[in-house]
Amino acid sequence: MNRFAIAAGLAVAALGVAGLIRGAVPLATASATGSTGAAPIVVSDAFVRPPVPPATEAAAYFTVYNTTDRPDVLESVATGAGATAVLHTEVNGTMTAISGGVTIPAHGSLVLSVGNGHVMIGGLFGPLRAGQTVNLELVFADAGPITVAAPVVPFGQPAPGATNSPSSSPTTGATK
Repeated sequence: MNRFAIAAGLAVAALGVAGLIRGAVPLATASATGSTGAAPIVVSDAFVRPPVPPATEAAAYFTVYNTTDRPDVLESVATGAGATAVLHTEVNGTMTAISGGVTIPAHGSLVLSVGNGHVMIGGLFGPLRAGQTVNLELVFADAGPITVAAPVVPFGQPAPGATNSPSSSPTTGATK
């Protein structure tokens, strides 16, 4: 076997392990900091559902509140738990990958919930288990990056902040 191929394989494996470890390290609460002390963007009820075989992707859910007088755009999401993180929302009755971001209106919210939108995490660097935490970096056009620590919550267990069943799905107040 080619030495280069072996070295490249070891490097990819090391990066995968480092990403899984980075993605599982809890961070401080999610909020942007400003000189006024009030967070312009507040993220709550974040959690990740691990894949259920035969699926290989995990799904992240959360609610974003825009407390400002101006709309802001959630441009992208990244995580150390997988190779990709793609924002999906419902567009005309179909779950669609969103490029270009999602606008959160002034004093409005974006609710990503089961059946209503999620961040699909693909190319997982390892298994996700209950008790782990996945870090998500949400990048906003105005507020900048905000890091969120999302617990892994298996199917059948209630989501953080859920008042009904584990699959309850509030509506979104955001627009594309």
